[in-house]
Amino acid sequence: MNVILVRPPSFKMPIIIPNLGLGYLASILRNNNHSVNIIDCAKGKMNHQKYLDFIAKEKPDIVGIQMYTCDYSSSKRCADIAKELNGNIITIVGGPHPSGDPEGTMENLKNVDFAFSGEAEIGLPKLLDWIELKKSYKIESVEGLIYRQKGQTRKNKRGDIQNLDDIPFPSWDLINPKTYPIAPHGSFSKSLPIAPIITSRGCPFQCTYCGVMVNTGRTYRTRSINNVIEEIKYLQKLFGIKEFHIEDDNFTLIKSRVMEFCKKLLKKNISIDWACTNGIRLDTLDKELLLNMERSGCYSFSAGIESGSSRIIADMKRSDTLETIVEKTNLVYSTTKIRMTGFFMMGYPTETREDIEKTINLALKLPLQRAQFSNFLPLPGTEIYDRLIKCKEFSPDSTIWNFYQNNVIVYSPEGISKKEMRCLMKKAFARFYFRLPIILGLLKEIHSLRQLQTIIRRFFDIFR
Repeated sequence: MNVILVRPPSFKMPIIIPNLGLGYLASILRNNNHSVNIIDCAKGKMNHQKYLDFIAKEKPDIVGIQMYTCDYSSSKRCADIAKELNGNIITIVGGPHPSGDPEGTMENLKNVDFAFSGEAEIGLPKLLDWIELKKSYKIESVEGLIYRQKGQTRKNKRGDIQNLDDIPFPSWDLINPKTYPIAPHGSFSKSLPIAPIITSRGCPFQCTYCGVMVNTGRTYRTRSINNVIEEIKYLQKLFGIKEFHIEDDNFTLIKSRVMEFCKKLLKKNISIDWACTNGIRLDTLDKELLLNMERSGCYSFSAGIESGSSRIIADMKRSDTLETIVEKTNLVYSTTKIRMTGFFMMGYPTETREDIEKTINLALKLPLQRAQFSNFLPLPGTEIYDRLIKCKEFSPDSTIWNFYQNNVIVYSPEGISKKEMRCLMKKAFARFYFRLPIILGLLKEIHSLRQLQTIIRRFFDIFR
């Protein structure tokens, strides 16, 4: 079958990188003898008219749309366009939003035929077989599938892949990293060109606000280090990649695995720069691990800190403490030259102004080079989302999903207005970044005019 995988038009996502999710699906479908193409509208700043032109030209049998919550309306429009062009096109959505809100997705997106919850590498090829073979086996056997049956939304058991080495590398020819922005994460990088990789999936922790469990589940699964090294060598040979961004949610969870990764890079004389851009847990770090990471090329990582209030950290179920955060950030700073970015969240339910001030003050106290202050978003499917609905503090029926993005306040705690939350976020950024050591450090990391322009543009987005 002729399949088009789509990242819909979006001007809301500040991070645009080669789409590994669609790349993996493309490889799986190709291995099952389907013709596949990928259209990343967010990367090319394509509007819906250009998407329509592409679909009209390609004449696909299947259109699969990756659906983030902030792109709710755009994803809906993509499905509508496909059906308007040809009512026989089968439309499928997958990704964070349908994983967290399957019933709402199928109820409100009438031109979507099917959806998937979680990982779709097992279920999607089976669904295409079910379509192509004219229902020769039961649809209930398609893992992770969400569908309509007798006016009701049905959800099949998810199909999480246990051995990640069984998945072929992403179809890199369809997501060529050289065609993506030069500074995909936070505008900073060390060596060009850059490629992202994922070496593990899942998260065993129970943070109330995090959507990882909804997407990849609680079971932590890893690729073998040999498999990861082979992909790095492949990307070096094919594209001349000099820097890798590890997009794992828990890359440092197993120390022995990270040590093996570092030692094999050194043993095989693989000279790369690498960073953990999606965040690591500080409580997994020690001196030996940090030194080996730095020796093998790690120059930067982000760390999930979230709050400066012990009460809020406990409510988030983060399983760490302020004491550990302070201890580990100081360890990184005193042991290595690895540059740290702190991830902080503001506006979490039950937070007070005092809690938020504690978060800002913690960010100023820690030896960080960068900080990202994000507004709290009640993500569909998370524990805190369900709690807010139960307490009637939040209603999905009155929510504009398109507003689910950084710098747009969709929720504020009791006693703090959305306008005040916006002012508090601006205050946090201003107090952190308008300090001479931070400014000088950022200037040292700028390698080109384009990079400087990107940084200036992002600061305008924050303070406008």
